[in-house]
Formats: sequence, C-alpha cells, structure tokens
Amino acid sequence: MGLYQGINWWQVYEKETRITFLSVGEGDAILISQGSNQILIDGGREKKTLLARIGRHLPFWDRTIEVVIATHPDADHIGGFAGLFSVYRIERFLSNGSKSQTDKFILLEESLAKNNIPSSQIMRGSTLEFPHGGILSIEYPSTDFSGETGETNKGSIVSRFTYGETTVLLLGDLPSEESFLPDMKHIDILKVSHHGSRYSTSDTFLDQITPREAVISVGKNMYGHPSPDVLKRLEQRSIPFYRTDERGDIQYLCTEESKRCTLVE
Repeated sequence: MGLYQGINWWQVYEKETRITFLSVGEGDAILISQGSNQILIDGGREKKTLLARIGRHLPFWDRTIEVVIATHPDADHIGGFAGLFSVYRIERFLSNGSKSQTDKFILLEESLAKNNIPSSQIMRGSTLEFPHGGILSIEYPSTDFSGETGETNKGSIVSRFTYGETTVLLLGDLPSEESFLPDMKHIDILKVSHHGSRYSTSDTFLDQITPREAVISVGKNMYGHPSPDVLKRLEQRSIPFYRTDERGDIQYLCTEESKRCTLVE
C-alpha cells in the first residue's frame, strides 16, 4: 500500500460509523464506533463473552474505548465491565448513579478505582458527539438516581443516537416506556427494552414511536424473553425485528453519502 493509499484508507476508516448490538447472551452490550472513537453502552454479564465480541469489531491496535455507559446496575448489563477495564483503557465511565449490592456491582466499583477511570453521572440533556457526525442524546432519566438501590429497571438510561436521517432509540430495561417517555416521537430503529419483556414495548408505545425496525438483545433465559406478546405486537405492525440469539451480532452501517444507517446483512 502506497503512502497516498494509506492516507486515503485512514480517512475513510475514521469516518466509518457502525452501531453493533453485540451478542452477549441474556444481556445488553451496544458498541457505537466511528473509526478510532467508541461508545460502549452496557457490557453483558460475562467478561469473556464481552471481550470476544468486542475483539471482532475493534482493530487489535485500538486499545482505548472513549466512553462506557452503564444504563443501570443489573448484572446482565455491567457484568463484563471489570474484565473489559483490565484490557482496554477507558477514558470516561457514565451511569445514572444508582447502586446495587450484587457481587458484579461491587467488582465494577473496585475495577473503576483500580484503573483510575473517571466516573460521573448523566441525565436527560447530556449529549456525546462523534467528530464526523452522530450524536448520542440522553433522554431519560431526568431526575437524580444517585444512591438509589430499589427497582433498577425504572432508572435505566435511555439514549437516542442520531446520524443523518436515522434515529436509534436505546432503552436499557425501561418498563412501561410510554409513561416515562411521553414526548418521544418517531424513531427508525428500536432497541427493544428489557430483552422483549412483556412489561415493555406496549401497543401504545409502538404507535407513539412508529419504529421502522427493531433489535432484540436476548439469550437463553428463564423469563420467557422475548415475550410472544411483544413479538406479536411487532408483527401486527409489520415491523421487522432481529434477535441476537438468532443472528449473533447485529450491525448497522452509517455512511455520509446516504446519511442513513442500514442493516449489514
């Protein structure tokens, strides 16, 4: 590869934006990457699975993840972080501030301290911008959850990623979404809340946000996820949906030329 070709490749790589729903079993892990800049939202339950999946999508020479977000402190969303922090340099860790008494959460806090990772709380109104287009906007919560240890799902961070003409709604495990997000309008890609739990993705909410397609992050579980009721509601509206337990990693490619994010088949 000549010098010009190398420079051209790097310019293209740095602008290439991908949203990858990692197949981490019954849990969430969403990697938004633009060249050497990354945001990781949640980390699944196990470090081995998370590291294996991330290793498929980050080049071997990129050992820094700029931002890591924990939507809430449940084990299937934070369990892989401690292992991740021992392998990658993390520049910022963001959460809603809620706590948990689980071993996974205690290990997470110890790992943040051990690796000197700056940690702070985010709420509605916060934004994170990529250098070549793409904004992650925090839509919920709008109240302070720091120190909360109760029903963690209700405090799940909800974010909306906008790239060109495409909007992606990432819901964590938020239940009864319409009651917490009454002003949310049309979006293109829906990350179905709580692995397809029957307590989420209601008729009312689907009619409110009218998604073009949906992704369900799910694995083998004892809870009946995804609920047949949720799948039926999606099918009744002719909303195609893709499941990580069936397809593995699910990825969307966003390009400056199209100003859209489209599924990578």
